[in-house]
Amino acid sequence: MSGCQYLGPEYDPHRHRGATPFCGAETIQGKNYCHEHYYVVYKKGTAVHGKKREKAVDQEIAELKRQQELEEIENG
Repeated sequence: MSGCQYLGPEYDPHRHRGATPFCGAETIQGKNYCHEHYYVVYKKGTAVHGKKREKAVDQEIAELKRQQELEEIENG
């Protein structure tokens, strides 16, 4: 499968019929989610650790974007 695999909180597998409604946007290289949904999925944490995790996810996304940009430049 290609594209973001985020389903969202409104998806109910018991009520949905047919193809699963994934986001489908371009994913972060090596991940299953697009930039927006990767943040949504992985920012969750406890009240104590939530801010640290959120900051770590922000840093990881920034690094992944930078790597993708460098690869696009190299591949011309």
